[in-house]
Amino acid sequence: MNSKQSPIAATSLVAAGTVLSGDITFCKELVIAGTVNGSVNCNGEDSSVVKILEGGSFTGEINAPRVEIAGKVDANVTGTDSVSIGASAEVSGVIRFYKLAVSPGAVITGELVTMSDEPDSTEALAASQA
Repeated sequence: MNSKQSPIAATSLVAAGTVLSGDITFCKELVIAGTVNGSVNCNGEDSSVVKILEGGSFTGEINAPRVEIAGKVDANVTGTDSVSIGASAEVSGVIRFYKLAVSPGAVITGELVTMSDEPDSTEALAASQA
C-alpha cells in the first residue's frame, strides 16, 4: 500500500450510530455525526475542516485549521484558522482560535482563548520566566 496521500483525498465520516474511541488523523474534511472519544489532528491543507454535526458528540482534543461545531463537544479545541459554533451546539472546554463565530442559542461552558498571529518566541520566553 502506498504511504502517500491520494491527491483526491476527500471527506472522512464517522456516521450516526457509530462509536469510535482513539486518535484520528485526517487530510481534508472530517465529519462527525456519531460519537468520538479521542483526539483529532489534521495533517492536510490550511482549508481542512472538522465538522461535528447536530446529533454528533466528541470528547477529547481537536487540532485543525477550521472547526465547525453543531453538536456536543467536551474537548480542548484549537482552530488554527477559525472556530464556528452553531445554534444547536453545546461546548465545554478550552477553545483556541484566530477567528470565532458563535450563533445565538449556542451553549458554551469553558474558556475562549484568542491566539495571536505569530507569537515572538523571545517575548514568550521572557513572559514564562517572569
